[in-house]
Amino acid sequence: MSKSKNEYRIVLESNKIQKDWLVLEEKFPERMEEFKGFLRATPADRRQAAGRLKKLQGAYKGILQYDITKDDYRVWYRVSKKDYTVVIKYAGHHPNW
Repeated sequence: MSKSKNEYRIVLESNKIQKDWLVLEEKFPERMEEFKGFLRATPADRRQAAGRLKKLQGAYKGILQYDITKDDYRVWYRVSKKDYTVVIKYAGHHPNW
């Protein structure tokens, strides 16, 4: 399968994130497949994210958060439009404090 010219490449920033990503894929296979399709096609388009995407602020400015589940599981990532990459910075559980 060849990569589309405008398809984003997903990069997992570390081995820990790779392990956490695999946990999410096992726990939520359908949602993660949908999410990966979103990342490859339109990773920064809030209209396509069905209310699951937000821009982080402050020290996390430039990072996007996508909610895999409503309250508990999310992924943080940075998009590079220059080289069509999405770098995953965090994947996992977010405790409700």
